[in-house]
Amino acid sequence: MSYQVLALKYRPQTFDEVVGQDHVTTTLSNAISQDRVAHAILFTGPRGTGKTTIARILAKAMNCKKGPTIQPCNTCKICKDIIQGHCTDVFEIDGASNNSVDQIRDLRENVTYMPSSAIYKIYIIDEVHMLSTAAFNALLKTLEEPPEHVMFIFATTEVHKIPATILSRCQRHDLGRISLEMISKHLQDLCKQEGFRVEKQSLDLIAQEADGSIRDSLSLLDRVLSSADTKKIELDRVLDSLGIQSRQLMHDLSAAILENNGTRLIELIEKINDSGIDLKKFYGDIIFHFRNLNVIKLCGRQSPAVNITASEKEKIFQTVSALSSGFINTILQILLDEESIVKYSSHTRTAIEMVLLKLLQINPGAQIDTIISKLDILATQIGSTPTSSNPRSSNPRSSNQTDSKRLISQPEF
Repeated sequence: MSYQVLALKYRPQTFDEVVGQDHVTTTLSNAISQDRVAHAILFTGPRGTGKTTIARILAKAMNCKKGPTIQPCNTCKICKDIIQGHCTDVFEIDGASNNSVDQIRDLRENVTYMPSSAIYKIYIIDEVHMLSTAAFNALLKTLEEPPEHVMFIFATTEVHKIPATILSRCQRHDLGRISLEMISKHLQDLCKQEGFRVEKQSLDLIAQEADGSIRDSLSLLDRVLSSADTKKIELDRVLDSLGIQSRQLMHDLSAAILENNGTRLIELIEKINDSGIDLKKFYGDIIFHFRNLNVIKLCGRQSPAVNITASEKEKIFQTVSALSSGFINTILQILLDEESIVKYSSHTRTAIEMVLLKLLQINPGAQIDTIISKLDILATQIGSTPTSSNPRSSNPRSSNQTDSKRLISQPEF
């Protein structure tokens, strides 16, 4: 096939091109420039954040004809062979399919041989957590004291499955999820290079669906560009291509819940169902949306814990400003408690309708924090009211005597 997907076509080839992992690339660059690169390195983090990409760049940086260097040339034979995946001294091993102890023993025997053309013989083991316990044990001694010409680079998404004896022998680098703003900007640059015009709102939506993964965002963008018949792509085209709903629809649904509008709620669920969107995923999006409402209510609109656009943060802030945090917490708690019913129900639509209609029965006026705040205001107002100058009230003793006389003079029945 002549076509190359965006994730491969625009794969970073230098440390500077890696998006959102500056803490890792800077550390590795400094280690290379100071000749302090560890013989065993472990990259861990969510899928699609650059673990294998950084491993390949590091292999090029160590084996480049100009190297070791922090800027591999990408033009010498070694760099080209690593990019194309057939360098004789850089081995990319899939831990899931090469997880037996016999295969690790073969690897242990091969490390004793010198590299054929490069400076270092580098073993990149992807999904290293899939190795068996016996395979890990067979690797221990070699990993602790490898030959000077050998490097091990491990990548995993589940670092907790790797034995502590392996972790203690590796230099660990944790890759984090990439922010929505960084992904959106990266997608915008790629669209310009491909000659497409895509609205920023659409790119933000793609970045949000990617959930911090650059690779996932490129795959989604690839699907959108492939479905387009023009170079200008509208928001509706993106929604249809990805099979997701507009963010405005989620705001309309939360508004219907907060306004106690059951009729509008049923209409929105009907619209979602007719659009063909997976209702169970839609329910998960509802939970995520009310989680965002709760976080912004507690932490403010600038909170980094909410990975959405600034305009949507502002819209949510305006929505929750008149609500109590207890009310939002109650809604979120009910949604989480009823999640299993929606997940295992054979009538998903009906289950979602019943859960959302149940939210309408919550009384936002009965929240304790609202009552306390009103009582505080009332107490402040009473404390600030000046006392009236009454000559009778200035003498409490005479007032008490008068009250006593009135009580005595009252006839008994």
